[in-house]
Amino acid sequence: MKKPTEIEQIYDRLSSSYGTFEESDDEWMTNGLSSTPFKSLVSVALSTMTSSPRTVKAAVALYEKVSTFEDLAEIDDAELTELIRSVAHYNRKTRSLKAMSRMILDEHAGQIPSTREELMALPGIGRKCADIMLNFVFESPSIAVDTHVKRVVQRIGMVEPGTAEQVADALATITPPQYTAHAHEWLIQHGMQTCTAHAPRCEECPVREWCDNVHERSA
Repeated sequence: MKKPTEIEQIYDRLSSSYGTFEESDDEWMTNGLSSTPFKSLVSVALSTMTSSPRTVKAAVALYEKVSTFEDLAEIDDAELTELIRSVAHYNRKTRSLKAMSRMILDEHAGQIPSTREELMALPGIGRKCADIMLNFVFESPSIAVDTHVKRVVQRIGMVEPGTAEQVADALATITPPQYTAHAHEWLIQHGMQTCTAHAPRCEECPVREWCDNVHERSA
């Protein structure tokens, strides 16, 4: 495990190597998938187990038809399925999006709940999606952990191996407060651009001096 000073050095290096999503031409941002709280929630629900390009394709098509939870609850199931067909498990997501909309309308007066527990009680919303909403919509700093983030922090040795939920809890504990708001953005970009699942570009890695994986491979 890394010392607190090493954790801070890793984040400092990542923050100087990658911009935030708003500072980049990230397709999620340029296509407005987070431009309203409604779109933020629906977009993250669509994104599970789906690549960004496929999520963007589905979301852009969907938002041409709906802009509120009332719209989403009322749209025909077959039409919704066709609009989001590019995402994984589109049939299941059709059902969960409809159920989520009805729950928000019936139990939350049409407002997206702002606690992790309430968010995770919504159909189709798990821990990662809830943390994204907390961090980017409700400004309650949290670090969402997907496959890229989990791979990166475990390879580097920032946290012990575990489930995504365990990794998220560990990151929340060890991450200095000044880095929490953007940690997810830096870590996911590092995982997608440099510390890839196959053939990671270790020679170009900005945090290689602290990475357990690099040292193991060179031993």
